[in-house]
Amino acid sequence: MWKAISQLLAEQFGSYYTIKSKTPIEDGEMHQAWIIDDGNIPVFVKINDKAYRSMFRAEADQLELLAKSGTVRVPRVYGVGCTENISFLLLESLSLTPIPSNKMAELGAQLASLHTSGSNKEYGLDYDTWLGPVYQPNAWAKNWSTFFSENRIGWQLQICKEKNIYFGHFEDIISAVAFHLSKYQPIPALLHGAFYHKNFGICSNENEGNEIVLYDPACYWGDAECDLALAELFNDLTPEFYQAYNGINPLYKGYQQRRPLYQLYYLLNFSHRFGGRYIKQAADIIQMLEE
Repeated sequence: MWKAISQLLAEQFGSYYTIKSKTPIEDGEMHQAWIIDDGNIPVFVKINDKAYRSMFRAEADQLELLAKSGTVRVPRVYGVGCTENISFLLLESLSLTPIPSNKMAELGAQLASLHTSGSNKEYGLDYDTWLGPVYQPNAWAKNWSTFFSENRIGWQLQICKEKNIYFGHFEDIISAVAFHLSKYQPIPALLHGAFYHKNFGICSNENEGNEIVLYDPACYWGDAECDLALAELFNDLTPEFYQAYNGINPLYKGYQQRRPLYQLYYLLNFSHRFGGRYIKQAADIIQMLEE
């Protein structure tokens, strides 16, 4: 495996890449992760079974999609590969720290710029992605209420049901979500898709100038408010963030009413992954929908 990684990096950099150090690190629920170094260029490596190559390819494609928007900084992709039994993703290794309060306005401006980049007419993406370890279908749809109620809420409810977590009558919940969004057709925005404090930080690498970096995306074209709703589920964004964001991409009227619907998608995802309080939070929103 390490030989295959060295060969791919040698092709990427145009010179031999001899691994001199390998440091294992923790990286979430699914993958093994390492930082390798040839004494010149450190590389972040995600490793899993060969079956996960498509997931790594999708992550690489999403990072490149975000980079091509010209609005946000993401880790550079060095390659995706596999051996007989192992697949791997090679990324730029960055030293990241939490974003301080004096950078929140910059973060807001960058996210708003991302959301206003491009000119897509439909909701979805050319390929399916993952939210954490969970498959995320992105089949194109012209109607936002249909896309979100079926490809997001309906999909997560089905996974919950398969894991014996029930929130009520399946079709009634989907219909309620679609009804609440039926008169709302936002301009499709390119979303990070997993925008919260664990997936962005400040890069303190030499010569990087304390750049904001976004990573671990779950991209698709959807309502820009979905990114904000997830971030607010865990931490309040600062007034400076919103002032900068609204200066570029003002929020539509009614966001406070739509926010719980968008948070429900993530809460359902967390319900079957982690259980506990997330199930209660999801159930409370569903009850509110049905009242």
